[in-house]
Amino acid sequence: MNSRLQNQLNMVGASITVANSDTNKSVWKNQPPADFTIDMAKLEAGYGEASADAAKADAATGGAADVKAAAETVLEDSAYILVRAMANHFKKNGDLDNLAKVDVTKSEIVKLRTQDLLDKTTAWRDLAIPTSAEPNAADRGVTAARIATLSAAITGFAAVMNTPRGQIVNRSTLLREVETDVAALIEQVTDMDDLAMQFDTTDAGLRFIEAWKRARMIVDSGQGHATPAPVPAPVAPPTP
Repeated sequence: MNSRLQNQLNMVGASITVANSDTNKSVWKNQPPADFTIDMAKLEAGYGEASADAAKADAATGGAADVKAAAETVLEDSAYILVRAMANHFKKNGDLDNLAKVDVTKSEIVKLRTQDLLDKTTAWRDLAIPTSAEPNAADRGVTAARIATLSAAITGFAAVMNTPRGQIVNRSTLLREVETDVAALIEQVTDMDDLAMQFDTTDAGLRFIEAWKRARMIVDSGQGHATPAPVPAPVAPPTP
């Protein structure tokens, strides 16, 4: 797993460790704002799943077994080239209805789920077929060759998209899952920052807030995913 994902996962683990320490848990457990207790349970569950996926990715192998991920990438790439060619064509022709159907970014294509990716790319291919016969379409990249390339990618992806997971578990596929898992954890722990700041009515609460802030710092710890980044000792609030 790359260092960026590792560091982010370590940060979430460190935040959970700080929150669950003997001195801090009583500050927030079943205390207002109550959503912090609810969100902590979700964060712990999500961290466990992400850590398990990370462990599987570390142990998995890539190569020839990476069938689905490879087919998905080929489909995404070939679709993107053709839809951008159609977007250029429709824009120059003033065909706003068809332009709206194909004016997408690469990231929007990559975000499509398995069945949605197949459906969308098939619809784009079907639109490209009559479009290729229009004047100037070939000069803008809407060619029979591009359509054939996308058709082949669709066929290849359709053949493996429903392959049982046990037959395609491999490093790159798992890393894609870890990427998604970690992104969700980062969003969740960021939302919890606003709740953590509300435990400021006691000295213990202020110490928890300081420790939480320190744990939320993403650092290059160089540690494995099972070991959270070290958390500095909390600093006592200044005496009034």
